[in-house]
Amino acid sequence: MLAWRCARKTPRHVNIVPIYAYLLWLTAFGALTSVLGARGVYVSEQILKTFPGFWLLSVTIIAAVLPVVMFPSVRVGLRQIVDVTPWHWFAYFHGLRIAALGTAYKTMIGEFPAYFEYFVGIPDLFFGISAFWIARRAKRSELTERSFLLWNLLGVLVIVPLAPILLQLGLPGPLQVFTSVPDTRATLTYPMSIAPVFGVPIFVLVNLWVAWRLAERR
Repeated sequence: MLAWRCARKTPRHVNIVPIYAYLLWLTAFGALTSVLGARGVYVSEQILKTFPGFWLLSVTIIAAVLPVVMFPSVRVGLRQIVDVTPWHWFAYFHGLRIAALGTAYKTMIGEFPAYFEYFVGIPDLFFGISAFWIARRAKRSELTERSFLLWNLLGVLVIVPLAPILLQLGLPGPLQVFTSVPDTRATLTYPMSIAPVFGVPIFVLVNLWVAWRLAERR
């Protein structure tokens, strides 16, 4: 939708087709990760014994970032989308992070690791709540470019680097620190696996995307 809107508002010499291709690629990748999660691949012994390492999350980062690095036309399109999209649209997108309420509930009933919820889930939930306040201010033109940039960087910091580290330290292997059950295998069990393997990296990358463009303009 953002790409289509961008195509209508940008000069005709800007080729928006690479962005459609890029977003279709991300959609296909997201579908693939969902299928793998549903089949229990992420909690299989074959996968778990390959840890330590953050390679599982890195696959999504590479899949999303590599086309941006390789193709200038994709970068041009991403710049154009940020330039013509109202800030409150991006803020409302991050409002979806209130889905962290689900992990809060699972923690209360003993199905989700408390240490992960305290240090990652709750901060992410508060960031999702703040998105509605930010969207309201952005809609009223009460936000400066600098403040919106900093808010997006905050959206990164509530996840990186603590979430990947805690994810690793709660998984079976030589680096396991948190051994009580449930451990972070709960985050890799479907449908929860959609969040760490695809959803959360996309939220973080959208934060970085907007912050990158705003910083570039400044």
